[in-house]
Amino acid sequence: MVVVMKRALSRAAAAGAAAVLAVSLTAQPASAADTWRKVDLPFLWPTARLYKMEAVASDQVWIAGRQGYICWQPVPLVPCVVHSHGNPVVRRWDGARWREYPLLGWNDQGAIWQLAAGGGETWIYGGFDWKYLAKFNGWAFEPASPPAGENVIALRGGPAGVWAVTHKSGAESLYRRANGSWTRAELPAALRYVNDVEARTPTDVWAVGQTQPGRGVGGVREVPAIAHWDGSSWTSIPAHTESGSDARLLHVAPVGPGEVWAATARSLLHWNGTSWTEIPGPPGTAGIHDLITDDAGTPWVVTQRAPTPFGLFRYADGAWEEVELAPDSVVSGLAVVPGTGAMWAFGRTGSSPAVWRDS
Repeated sequence: MVVVMKRALSRAAAAGAAAVLAVSLTAQPASAADTWRKVDLPFLWPTARLYKMEAVASDQVWIAGRQGYICWQPVPLVPCVVHSHGNPVVRRWDGARWREYPLLGWNDQGAIWQLAAGGGETWIYGGFDWKYLAKFNGWAFEPASPPAGENVIALRGGPAGVWAVTHKSGAESLYRRANGSWTRAELPAALRYVNDVEARTPTDVWAVGQTQPGRGVGGVREVPAIAHWDGSSWTSIPAHTESGSDARLLHVAPVGPGEVWAATARSLLHWNGTSWTEIPGPPGTAGIHDLITDDAGTPWVVTQRAPTPFGLFRYADGAWEEVELAPDSVVSGLAVVPGTGAMWAFGRTGSSPAVWRDS
């Protein structure tokens, strides 16, 4: 569930890229990797993994995950004989080093799966039973009640504050954190299931998902849906297609007023305010795992593909370019520091978690 925050930047560059319809499906040399460098992590127990990253400022880059996961199987494909869900990982980069903060009320095993920051607040969510929701108070994370007592399934943050996707009795809802409380969003009827919420400004927010809960269920045609929030109300936006296999919208990245990039499981999409342009994903794409735009408005995606678990690509000048940050590295997610264009990435090198920054 790796969700990461996408930030909007140059409209002109993004529009120029989307206008190119002759897409090259051959990955170009990874020259974009030349400016990336690894950021050393603090000590973590073995079998550690990072699942989320949130970049608020150059001295507020958060990561979340777990460490110390154990599953000893004397014979493959049998249940674990010795098993531990591990312990949570939450760290903040302060511009010079990683800082750790207490998780008050934590009495569980497992990971911190969700992390979001916006409107001056930072929230986390996780635990083996998915019940630990907490807000940062400046020195520690304090447990908090979920919106309307519902089950939180996703958190998103950005210039418009923190958003929570919840689930109860088979239905999903979207809540916005404002003035110290949660307010339920009145979404258009078509957007019943939300997969991503991203903001360019406090009055330019996009939410994507689908009408039906298909999410890859065999025989269920997926009906994509997208909506825009202007700071006071939501408006439905025409989707790229009515329905189809892998048609649901999974990710969104606003670029400028009325302009946005989005992604399905296998395609990148660009909305120019009036129509959609669809761009097939990089060769071998089995799923698009993350989407952001850089300071030039260029979209970057993390894809699932064989033989490696994930691949990092950017789409520029009508072609996909694969970016390898380091030998034996796998990128799981991306983040952009608002107002700076500085990009961060997280994943692993070999079997160890890793973080990189574009400097």
